[in-house]
Amino acid sequence: MSAEGWDSRTGLGGLSAAIAIARAGAEVTLLEAAHELGEIGAGIQLYPNVSRFLIRWGVDKIIGDNLVLHDEVNTYAGPEATLIACSSASDLALRSGFPWWVARRDHLHHGLTESARAHGVNVIVNSRVSKLKESAESVEVSTTNGNTYIFDFLVGADGIRSFIRSQIAPGVGPKATSKVAAYRGVLTYEQIFSEIPEARAYLRNSMDSWVGPNGCILTYPISGGKELNIVTAFCKDDYVTEMGQVDIEEFRNYYQDYSPVIQKILRLVNYTQRWPLLQMPPMKSWSNQQKNIVLLGDAAHGMQNFMGQGAATAIEDGAFLGRIMSEIVRGTLSIPEAISIYEKQRIPKSWVKQQVSYVSGLVSMTTQPRERDLASVPEVVAAHQNRLHQTKLPPTYRSWQYFCSSDAVPGVYFYDAEGDADAAVCEYLTSRGEVNETEMLSENLRKKWLGHATNNGMDYWASK
Repeated sequence: MSAEGWDSRTGLGGLSAAIAIARAGAEVTLLEAAHELGEIGAGIQLYPNVSRFLIRWGVDKIIGDNLVLHDEVNTYAGPEATLIACSSASDLALRSGFPWWVARRDHLHHGLTESARAHGVNVIVNSRVSKLKESAESVEVSTTNGNTYIFDFLVGADGIRSFIRSQIAPGVGPKATSKVAAYRGVLTYEQIFSEIPEARAYLRNSMDSWVGPNGCILTYPISGGKELNIVTAFCKDDYVTEMGQVDIEEFRNYYQDYSPVIQKILRLVNYTQRWPLLQMPPMKSWSNQQKNIVLLGDAAHGMQNFMGQGAATAIEDGAFLGRIMSEIVRGTLSIPEAISIYEKQRIPKSWVKQQVSYVSGLVSMTTQPRERDLASVPEVVAAHQNRLHQTKLPPTYRSWQYFCSSDAVPGVYFYDAEGDADAAVCEYLTSRGEVNETEMLSENLRKKWLGHATNNGMDYWASK
């Protein structure tokens, strides 16, 4: 079986799908539009629902010390930088069994790229797909440089402006669901501390959120703790649908009522690009009629960034898809059956994340913060007690700060896409009825190679 994942600039979801599908036993070709693989250097959060795959795929070893484990998450409000929410970053790891890392996107991109190559993925650069021809037997794609490729199965992981989506779902595209736009930058800690010594009181290997009416700022360490990632959001008067330039002073004035410390940090940043925060509307299907083309990541479910789950959800898609593909390779499922399972599980999952991400942004940027701030008083008191007595009080409620609370949305951060795929396949095979000869053969082979034993009336598999 041959499979393919393509992106206009190969994203994290496309690389993840390539790795997972290659691990399933399929032959994978990845067509990359750019002349070389690469990614921008802004930061990215890698929650337990994603870090588990970086470990399984060996990506963490490739990235190495550039992965960062931060200690705490603090939320400040107003010009006095009043602490209004606080949580332990290690709580997610303790409860899920997997770390919550932060990293630069280009470091993660490099790790996934090297892992893909190590898994045997055939990466072909300078290959922007410009034509698509589909049939029940295969999918044919042509690139702008004149090459043609034929695949059994095609993955469209080509981002929010997806060409593949335009071919299988014409007229469906992203919308600006709010008037919020984002701005990104990276500074070194050395520069910050040399010019703003008072910033040391806030930047303590911590992730810090600075919230205010109509805007918010998130800062956290990347590059092994040498750099500070800065991503800000602000609600404009008009909907933002395209990336564009903004006057640097206009940008800085958005946050003129914030703490003087974070304002000084922003004055060190010289970026001026405004990024739209687009969201895909819910789609009934992510595939073509023949079920041999399927969408993944932002092409299917682009979302706002207030939960740090945009790329994470794409990586989940890839991991889930790879696990389902393994059943095709084994002969348990057909391609259409596998894609139907993928859509049934992943479409509602991504829709929930889209809504939680949207609401998270609304809460952070509310113009009526009193009720919100009062709701998180218990965690602020607990944080002060913990620091005073060097103890750790357990959380007792679900925080309004969704993106950093293990209790707020456990179905997001504790989710295992591969485990979900396994359960979905079992449910489907059970509903399908009688086990077929191919599955029986697979069972017999397993008995032959692993051996079958009985212990106290309980059957189990034992390695010979």
